Amino acid sequence: MTAATPLTPEKPHLKLLYLRLTDSAPLIVAREMGLFARFGLEVQLQRETSWATLRDKLIGGVADAAAMLAPMPLTLKQALPHCEERLLTGLILSCNGNAITLSTELHARLGLSAADAGGAAGSALAAYLRRRTPGATPLKLATVYPFSSHTLQLRHWLRSSGIDPDRDLQIQVLPPEQMVERLKRGDIDGYCVGEPWNTIAAQRGLGTIVAACNALLPAMPEKVLAATESWHARNPRTHLALRAALLQACSWLADRGQRRDAATILAREEYLDLEPGSLAPSLNDQLHAGGDQPPSANPGWHLFAHTDSDCGRPSGDKAQQLLGLCERFSPISAGAEKAFREDLYQQTLDFLQRRK
Repeated sequence: MTAATPLTPEKPHLKLLYLRLTDSAPLIVAREMGLFARFGLEVQLQRETSWATLRDKLIGGVADAAAMLAPMPLTLKQALPHCEERLLTGLILSCNGNAITLSTELHARLGLSAADAGGAAGSALAAYLRRRTPGATPLKLATVYPFSSHTLQLRHWLRSSGIDPDRDLQIQVLPPEQMVERLKRGDIDGYCVGEPWNTIAAQRGLGTIVAACNALLPAMPEKVLAATESWHARNPRTHLALRAALLQACSWLADRGQRRDAATILAREEYLDLEPGSLAPSLNDQLHAGGDQPPSANPGWHLFAHTDSDCGRPSGDKAQQLLGLCERFSPISAGAEKAFREDLYQQTLDFLQRRK
C-alpha cells in the first residue's frame, strides 16, 4: 500500500472480542471516543469469559479480530496442533498489567506481612513447601491460559524462589473472572491474573498481592491485536484502519491524566460491569497489596502502546523472548516468531504520520 492509496476498508462493520480485564481499555476507548469511526469502521465489541473461547471464536470466523494474550499467536500450534489457521499481530496493545495473589489463609500460614513481596514471599512459600508432609494435598495456583504471560511470570517467580512448578505444586487454568470466586471457595490457593482481579481480591480481604509482574519481567508484551492470516489477506485496508484507531486509543491511554475518565468508562455495565474503584488503582499505578497495608506506588503497572515509543512494536526480538520462556516447559514450532509482524506496525506508524 503506497502513500497515495486511499484507505477504504474492505469490511467496515467489524466484531472484536475482549475479556473482562482492565487492559481491554484500548478497544473500549476507541469505540467511545469515535476513533473507529474516524477510520471508517463501525465496531461491535463482544465480551468473552475465557481465552480458549475467544481463540476458538476468532479462528472459527465468528469475529474479525480480538484483544489477545501476546503469546497466543506465537503458540497456536502448541495449543491446537491440527489447526490449519494461523494468527498474527501487527500491534502490541499493552505491556505488564498482571500480579500474583495468594489467599489470605495461605499468606498467613507463610508468616508474611502485607509488606512482604516478591522474593521474600517466594522464599517463604518455598520453605513452607519443604516443611509439608509428603503426600499432603498439593497447593493449587491458577493461571489463565497454558501459554500466557501469566503462566510465564508465575513459573519464573516460582523457579526464582527455588520451587519446581511441575513437581512442588499444581498449576491449573481458569478464566480470569472466576479467579476471585474460586479463591473465596478455597478451590485454589492463589493465582496469577490480570487486573482488576488482584485488586478485587485484596479489597475484599480474600487475597494478598505478593508480586507485581512488571517487577518480575518488566515490559513483557501482554495484549496484542490478533487476527487470522486469512482475514488479514482479505482485508488489508480494514486491518490497517483497525490498527490505526487502536494505536491512537493506546496513545491516549498512555497519558495517565486520561485514566480517571477511562476507569469510569470501563466500569459501565456494557463493558466490564465492575466498580470504578476496582479499576482505578492499577490504572493509576497504585498497588493495594491487602490487609491494612496502605497503597504503594507501582510505576508502569499498565504500559499502553504509543506512537512515540516502541512499546507497541511486535518485533522479532520480543517474539523470541516470549518463545524462549515458553520453551522452558514446551517445545516450540519452527518459525513461530513470524506471527509478530513488525512490518504491519511500521505501516501503521507511516499511515498515521501521513495523516497529520
